[in-house]
Amino acid sequence: MADKSNKDPMLGNKIAGAVLAALLLVFGLPQLTGFLFGGGEGHGGGEAAELHLAYCCVELETETAAAVEQAPPDLGTLLANASVDGGARRAALCKSCHTLDEGGASMAGPNLWGIIDRPVASVDGFNYTAALKAAGGAWTYERLDKFLENSQNYIPGTAMGQRFAKPAQRADILAYLGSLSANPVAYPAPAAVEAPAGEDADDVSEEAQGGH
Repeated sequence: MADKSNKDPMLGNKIAGAVLAALLLVFGLPQLTGFLFGGGEGHGGGEAAELHLAYCCVELETETAAAVEQAPPDLGTLLANASVDGGARRAALCKSCHTLDEGGASMAGPNLWGIIDRPVASVDGFNYTAALKAAGGAWTYERLDKFLENSQNYIPGTAMGQRFAKPAQRADILAYLGSLSANPVAYPAPAAVEAPAGEDADDVSEEAQGGH
């Protein structure tokens, strides 16, 4: 008959504890890892899901801010950096309707020599639309820029239906048109550069001129 006096009275409890510890390691460790390192998919809610969602939102806000396009430079700045040769290439399309040389005849559109600061609808003998006749004023760089951007939108009823959406491309064309004159009209002045907070405006001006 076995002697029961040597049997460990806590043996059952020890076995149960070992089984419980094993279960915790198997099923609890992945959840603990996901919580500490953010590797989970956020299933089941809890703090791990909240931490993951907060990280997502910060990313979205950063991408949205980076996607905001900056406003294009002012027309004076664009013209100061424009290419007359580039404008001549882009204006090749204009030659299908306009002559560009001094004293050139009108075609489907009027001659464009000396167009800058010329009164609107003023070429003798050309049959302008009523919309252009009613526009008044002169063809300044600013007005031509708007006209080239979307002629039908700027002067509804004009026969010209051309669009140049990119400001830099329009500036090249304007620079070329401005060169078609015995006395070219000066470009509008570039907008003044605003001095950063805490910096003297004179210092910014010197930096913009290369320190001269």
